Amino acid sequence: MVQGSLPSIGLRPRCLARLDAALGFEWLLTNGLGGYASSTSLDVNTRKYHGVLVASLNPPGDRTLFIAKIDEELVLDGVHYKLGSNEFESGLKPEGYKHLSRFDLKPFPCYLYNVSGVELKKTISMVYEYNASVVEYYVVNPYSVEVKVNVSPLISCRHIYSTLRRGQVKWLCREVNQETVLFKPLNRKECVAMSFDLGVYHKLDKWLERVFFRVDHRRGESFLDDYYIPGFVQVEVNPESTSRFRVLFAVEEDEEKTLKTIESLRSRGLKTIIRNELSRLKTTSRRLKERNKQVKFRGPLSWLLLSADSFIVDVLDGRSKTVIAGYPWFGEWGRDTFISLPGLTLVTYRLKKAKQILTRYGDLIRDGLIPSTFPDVEPTKPEYSSVDPPLWYINAVYQYLKYSGDSDYVKYKLLPKVESIVNALAAGEAPGVKCRGGLLHHNAGMTWMDARINGVPVTPREGCAVEVQALWYNALKITETLCKVFEMEGKSEVYGSLAEEAKETFLRVFWNPELNCLYDVVDGGRKDPSVRPNQIFAVSLDFSMLDKARMKAVVDRVWRDLWAIYGLRSLSKSDPNY
Repeated sequence: MVQGSLPSIGLRPRCLARLDAALGFEWLLTNGLGGYASSTSLDVNTRKYHGVLVASLNPPGDRTLFIAKIDEELVLDGVHYKLGSNEFESGLKPEGYKHLSRFDLKPFPCYLYNVSGVELKKTISMVYEYNASVVEYYVVNPYSVEVKVNVSPLISCRHIYSTLRRGQVKWLCREVNQETVLFKPLNRKECVAMSFDLGVYHKLDKWLERVFFRVDHRRGESFLDDYYIPGFVQVEVNPESTSRFRVLFAVEEDEEKTLKTIESLRSRGLKTIIRNELSRLKTTSRRLKERNKQVKFRGPLSWLLLSADSFIVDVLDGRSKTVIAGYPWFGEWGRDTFISLPGLTLVTYRLKKAKQILTRYGDLIRDGLIPSTFPDVEPTKPEYSSVDPPLWYINAVYQYLKYSGDSDYVKYKLLPKVESIVNALAAGEAPGVKCRGGLLHHNAGMTWMDARINGVPVTPREGCAVEVQALWYNALKITETLCKVFEMEGKSEVYGSLAEEAKETFLRVFWNPELNCLYDVVDGGRKDPSVRPNQIFAVSLDFSMLDKARMKAVVDRVWRDLWAIYGLRSLSKSDPNY
């Protein structure tokens, strides 16, 4: 039995009755492949990204919605009570949410319904490293009459960025046996399966049209969707008794593989699958707490510890790991991966996963750059469009060495990658990047402030951005240090010389004496005095070009002009462009 507790959150009727607030409480489960399940505390989808099974068909990308949600109905003494609710432009229908007496996240989402004393508890979980979800039901019938429970899957087959209308797809449904049904969209090769350990399947062949997503509507995105309801599973609960049953959903790239997955998972037992995932999370949490006994993991910190696991996922080859930049729509981004790598993998003692991530990206270096992003629609075609991700990569290599002490691997596998980045950038081989006077000059839109409208950068920052120079100097000093540690003196002198040149130029052109801080961008004679948070990296990295007095001045300016409750503003409120 696994020891250790997991964090939990509970919402009572008073909270759930405030509909707008309750619809704003969202939960997320992940499967270690980039796939996920997500919805709200009322079990009403408010985004097209919500669903019980969003599968990653090309891990960790190509995320596709297959099971949008599960709606339930209780039949008590001949009266039908709808428990599920969906939002339409005219409002929430039916009002099944009124039967919801409690919502818990512990850490799986759990909905507790009460209909005239009959209780139904619904718990959703995912199967780790499978595109599969399990929904477990526990029903308490205190009456002397039979209660029927109807469980209806609302299915789809679209990318998470899009919506679907009923005319766009036709479904082929086939009952494999008494406990497994296949759903095959005729316009796709993938196949969805539903398998249950209790009950009888009844065909329905129905559509639920024009489901409304309030959040997407507010964001100006597509917000109307159609769901297909192929049928429902009916379970009979005897008088004055309880019943526990489970429904499994899985998707694979074709019917044969889907059936094999269903057979494999069912052979383990659906109850065991749920217990194993809970045990995995408990074990992960316990190990991290044991290795960080000086830290009191309470409240939000416990959730943060648990959530870190969600962002580390497999890639298609199954042998490598990577990092998802965020759920539900962000994919794999180089910058985010290596900024977060120390927190996700090093302080949490996931050193093997850190090594896999560093190795994978090291093999993808091109002309001194690493992939800035892997588009979710085409994850096998990475984009190389940012100047700072390779510099964050070098920083992550250094942090990995400090935490792991894995000097042989760093020396023979990672240091050559680090050198290739530095050498290519110094030689001006990276597209859109040139080394001038020891500093990196880059084209517009190549920093983290890369938002575009009609392809034009909103904040161009062409020239020498302050954080890029801070990262560049840090990377040069790291490379110099590693070469010294591994007794490569000739090379260390070369990188040390490059670092000194960068520092001399930086100190000469970047200090703003009027504001007593750093310019944001320098491009020849043009110097941007905008007070932005980017300059904080000139203070926070392992190697800084500033003396202590200027470090303090930068921190003071950032604190006065940019500090907000949840972090730093991207621009001073006193700036005319704010």
